[in-house]
Amino acid sequence: MKKNKNGKTEKTLIITPAQAKTALNIFLQHPEKMKLEKGITALLEKLKNPAVNRIFDNYPDLLQQYDLEELLSGNLEIPDTNKQDVKTAGILSCMQVLVYFCDDLKENPNPTHKHFDSLRYILKSITASEFINELLLVVITVTGVGYYKKYRQKIQHFNFDTQNAILLENDPELQEHFDLMVWFAMTRLFTESVYVYFNHPDQNLKTTTI
Repeated sequence: MKKNKNGKTEKTLIITPAQAKTALNIFLQHPEKMKLEKGITALLEKLKNPAVNRIFDNYPDLLQQYDLEELLSGNLEIPDTNKQDVKTAGILSCMQVLVYFCDDLKENPNPTHKHFDSLRYILKSITASEFINELLLVVITVTGVGYYKKYRQKIQHFNFDTQNAILLENDPELQEHFDLMVWFAMTRLFTESVYVYFNHPDQNLKTTTI
């Protein structure tokens, strides 16, 4: 269990390597992978922050100068750069890397292979709960706290069958940012799956390939 910045207790959804493998099998299908990737681009556009876009585009250069953990801390002083912008661009850059490298699991399911060194570097630099919470804060920057609270309130006791899901999607109070919230739910599951999969390599190697 973990708490977000609004004090709500969040239940971890992916716990076992088997659950992680099943989820990654779904997310690495082409349509789902594209949704994850396009969601990053859409979120950058919705932020309407040229500074974040610039940092995001040049993030590999920053990693040549600074440690990732420092960049994600929000405490690093970089000349002519807002610390929160650096943190925001960092979280989205890391998400992009996770999606990119996890696609290679279809060919090489061994989480200890050196090919995944960059991915493991991210996992060691920030915990899963911190990663998800920081991503949520970026999302709330777009939706606003009021919308997010309303969304949480409406889905709290929601029975997610097909009919109710359609009703929720068509709710006039939620329509504006509904796609973004669906994307965040996907990225949360994906991120938890990646952390569990790569943090239990011995168990994963004993199971079938992705």
